[in-house]
Amino acid sequence: MLLVSGCGGSAGANDKGSREIRVIQSNKHDPTELGAEAGEYLNIWSTCDPEMKVSVSAGEKVAEAVAAGSADIGIASPNRVIGAVSQGLDASIIGASMSAFDEYLVVRPDSSATSFADLKGKTFAISSFGSAGDYATQKLAQRAGWSDDEFKKVTMGSLDGIEAGLKSGTVDAFLWGGHAAFGLEMAGRAKVLENVRDVVGPNAMTVVFASNKMINERPEEVKAFAECYYKASARIMDDESLATQMMVEDWGMDPKLAARIIKEEIPMSSRDGKLTDDQLKGILEATHFTIKSAASLTIADVQSIYKYWQEL
Repeated sequence: MLLVSGCGGSAGANDKGSREIRVIQSNKHDPTELGAEAGEYLNIWSTCDPEMKVSVSAGEKVAEAVAAGSADIGIASPNRVIGAVSQGLDASIIGASMSAFDEYLVVRPDSSATSFADLKGKTFAISSFGSAGDYATQKLAQRAGWSDDEFKKVTMGSLDGIEAGLKSGTVDAFLWGGHAAFGLEMAGRAKVLENVRDVVGPNAMTVVFASNKMINERPEEVKAFAECYYKASARIMDDESLATQMMVEDWGMDPKLAARIIKEEIPMSSRDGKLTDDQLKGILEATHFTIKSAASLTIADVQSIYKYWQEL
């Protein structure tokens, strides 16, 4: 479906005397999309230069919201952003949110497997073909030298469906983000074996992107937003007690789960949003795998979509 920028436009810097930026992210209370909600919690937007008002919402159709003009800035997986641009979204990635591919290998709690190598010949659950979990499973199998008939993949839809398949024995393992993986392990419904970011290679789990209308018409505000976004992320990364307060008191997270996320996930958040050429190549590879309409994109295309906020 072609994405075309709508006529909703951006809220102007002088609308009602405020500089308003509307942000939409993929999930609420997601550690991989840290900066916007951290900025809200820390009330950092009033300290930006220029000062601004930031509203944050969450929903699956992030690219569509930016395309329609109902949001100025989005936070989502980079392959989905680049795929949307290839379909007509007029936007640019301005920085990483979590600059590592944050997925974990998960098995049944009674599994004897201790690593991916032990799962040869087993069945892996994925939410859908082309998903991040599908991509990670395929990458690990390739790295292990497995042929296509030495493992199986089955689509199970949502995380609830995957968990049901794990419990029934229909599937043996799956790959998912840390927040859900840790929660399942704490509840005794799964076992987490390893993080796969080093195997998947240089990449980014989530990125911050802005409509080109916003970048062209209000570049100083985009830069101010990004600067405050990464300042908020850094404050949470550097202060364990502050991170705990936000996740437990504001997000309603179990304290033990919050402690594990603070230890294992939060350190992977980006402090400045910078993406390396190797990360852009990894993003392109993931995009080719997950977004079939983006098969013709080159690294030059991805580099042109990336407009680092400090250089606007």
